[in-house]
Amino acid sequence: MSGSDSPTPAIVMHGATVLERVLLAIVNAHTTDKDEDCRAERLQAAMTALIGPARPDGHDMERALLYMVRERQKDICDFEMQALRLRTPASRSVIRPVSELATVAARDVVGCTTGAEVEATVSALCEMFRQRCRGYEVEPDHFREARETEAVLRILSELAEWDVPARL
Repeated sequence: MSGSDSPTPAIVMHGATVLERVLLAIVNAHTTDKDEDCRAERLQAAMTALIGPARPDGHDMERALLYMVRERQKDICDFEMQALRLRTPASRSVIRPVSELATVAARDVVGCTTGAEVEATVSALCEMFRQRCRGYEVEPDHFREARETEAVLRILSELAEWDVPARL
């Protein structure tokens, strides 16, 4: 099975919505070798055309918060593994502060570009993190993922009936 026949998308999107996954399948079906590297940009253009430009609220903020929680958990796991490997206390510098994670999320997940946008979004993300960090689910929800995958496949099936090519 070649890479283009693979049932998994070429761009792995953690926390992608059903809509993003469907649009990515359509983008994949219309991708040639010369524009293989610009799938993410094409997906973003399709999302913007369909639902408008992203705003730093609602779903984007939730995705940014999820990104922060996952990265924080990864940092903690790396710290603990380093301590086990060395059998000495590991350096705390491997665990990034919440404000640093919020800054990365504001730029990379939410898409803030100006200093004022970044600062306001970082402040909001830090507050959200503090309010929900204890109850936020870090582990993947396999049941939800299966339901979303089923929804994507049903939508792609409906699109195929209307001769809209799509490929996962």
